[in-house]
Amino acid sequence: MIGFLLPSVPAVPAWGLPQELNGAVLGRPEANEPIQLDADRLEYRREEDLFIAEGSVVAIQGPLRIEADAVRLDNRTGRLIAEGNVRFTDGDDRIDASRVELDVNTQLGVLHNAEIFIEVENYHIEADKAERYALDRYLLENAYFTACDCIDDPDWHIRAQRLRLQIDGYLTARNVVFYANEVPILYLPYLLYPAKTERQTGLLIPRLGYSSRDGFRYNQDFFWAISKSQDVTFNLDHRGARGIGGGLEYRYVLSKFSQGYLETNYFYDKIDQVGQWEIRYNHEQRFTDRINAKIDVHYVNQQDFFQELSDVTAERAQQNIESNLFVTYRGDESFAYLLGRYTQDLTTPSNSTTAQRLPEVGYSLIEHRLGRSPVYFNFESNAVNFWRSEGLTTQRVDLYPRLSAPISLSGAGTLTPWAGVRETWYSRGTTEEPVSREIFPTGLHWEEHLSKERGGSVHLLSPSLMYEYIPVEDHPDVPQFDELDQLQDRNAVTASVTQRFMRRDVKGVLQERIYLRFTETYSLRDARSDGDDTEPFSDFRGEAVVHFTDYLSLGFDAFYDLYDRRFSFWNTDLTIDLPPYLIASVGQRYTRGGTLPQRGDLFNPLYLGDQEPAPRIQFWTEKIMIRTPWGVSLASRAYFDAETSKFVEIAYGLQYEDQCWGITVTYLDLRTRNEFSFMLTLKGLGATGSRKFASIF
Repeated sequence: MIGFLLPSVPAVPAWGLPQELNGAVLGRPEANEPIQLDADRLEYRREEDLFIAEGSVVAIQGPLRIEADAVRLDNRTGRLIAEGNVRFTDGDDRIDASRVELDVNTQLGVLHNAEIFIEVENYHIEADKAERYALDRYLLENAYFTACDCIDDPDWHIRAQRLRLQIDGYLTARNVVFYANEVPILYLPYLLYPAKTERQTGLLIPRLGYSSRDGFRYNQDFFWAISKSQDVTFNLDHRGARGIGGGLEYRYVLSKFSQGYLETNYFYDKIDQVGQWEIRYNHEQRFTDRINAKIDVHYVNQQDFFQELSDVTAERAQQNIESNLFVTYRGDESFAYLLGRYTQDLTTPSNSTTAQRLPEVGYSLIEHRLGRSPVYFNFESNAVNFWRSEGLTTQRVDLYPRLSAPISLSGAGTLTPWAGVRETWYSRGTTEEPVSREIFPTGLHWEEHLSKERGGSVHLLSPSLMYEYIPVEDHPDVPQFDELDQLQDRNAVTASVTQRFMRRDVKGVLQERIYLRFTETYSLRDARSDGDDTEPFSDFRGEAVVHFTDYLSLGFDAFYDLYDRRFSFWNTDLTIDLPPYLIASVGQRYTRGGTLPQRGDLFNPLYLGDQEPAPRIQFWTEKIMIRTPWGVSLASRAYFDAETSKFVEIAYGLQYEDQCWGITVTYLDLRTRNEFSFMLTLKGLGATGSRKFASIF
């Protein structure tokens, strides 16, 4: 191997470029660097100032590298000709060609029988002739493009008579034919295609479908990459038998402390001749380490918006939606907030009687120690203006100071006596007298945390016992808005035992295998009453999550009525998780109906004494997703009503993902309609997500 280090040649005008590209040719600083030339045989002709290299030739100038069987370099003009198995590399760009004609002063030129490969996105481009008219731009004739690995037999590709390519920019082409395998299926006179490694502006692949109620469905998205910190997606929603609509989703990041999104949707129902629209807006703002704000707006103009238009189960099942403005302050021992909340009831045609929190303010002082004493002071307060366009408008102020004194029992846990006073005032408009309610809650709380480790297993045991005496007098004049207004008289003991069985893995990290919690409340008030039908014991509650193996788990939550000797509530979920090939779950939901114990309240999250109405529920759920090594995925989701022995909803999905393309097909069976949808994805040609597909897969 022979090598030379050649001085840079004088700059001369570029050659071999089309007339229309004059003025686009630019050099760069690397063009002034010397050229390193290595070859098996190297000849220099002094009279012509010409270098001739043959055999494993390598020419390097800055980031530019040319490998070929033979190279001729005219040192007077800077013209370089490389032939035979040419590989042209400039940074991350790689081009193979049969012949390259290059001006080393500008590093521009012509490549014959070129094969361009963009590694990040796996783009393969071929052309009979490629003219490099700028450092990142090419003009190609009789071009071929695909994102498939097997370029000799790709699943899809396009051919164009003339094509312009800007690396990490756009590809534009004229007289384009799209091929599936080798079958031409689409002709386009013009194509604008993003060849970027980052997000890019352009039309995304549409989603097609058919509905038994709405007819043919067509969804088309257009994505606009406005800048690095903001973008927007425009959507067209066409339902042939129902109407047409559209929407947009705008996302932005102003700084690492400020970001948000805006989503709007509109649909005109030509059958009912009504326009339905939805708006969602979310913004999060961090002012300091302690002060944060969040705006979360969600509103629809028709109460049946989701029932009529949504394909997502969770959206169709919503009873109400909320819009919130939330500003918070977090101190070392304190917390303050300002809340504005507008609730839209989706179960009634009119929202005029729904109480809105406009506004609510609150302040809490948590576990503040009084000097060096063992006594701690807690204080909670809030003030709310309940507003509604029709009906009673009320202002409520609630103050709740409390003292507690934890006492360590020397290895037998911690005993905490506590006492407080809760004062609540209500205004009831201008014509009625305000009312107030005063409560003096007291209690005693004992808890212990025990642990035992043997081998690689750890057992954690946390028993607790809480006695509460909360005298609440009947106040028929107190308005009823939330759980604070619905407090009931209490003289009860709540016992709870939590157990966690854990095991260390091979890395020494504890993994939970079994979680158990049992809770029971005994009402001393009911036990002392004279009635024959007193039932001082609440339903017995059991909660568990059992990981039989790393792949099989069972979760349940149940209430057992000790007096009727039957379950009043029972939820279970059995899950199999074998990543990445299988995830499946079967669930069961049962509520006897009538009343159930209230699950906690403002004073005790475990309290089970008070009763609340509950409808009868009995249904099964199923969800499964299977992924195969061959790119095929199968999914299903179902809700079965055991009362009527009918499916409320069934969804099926089939997805195939190849290296350079994919297809998703779904079938949704609802009470009011059936939906069939599919989406084709070609890698690099743009695709968008779908809530419907995401809920199944």
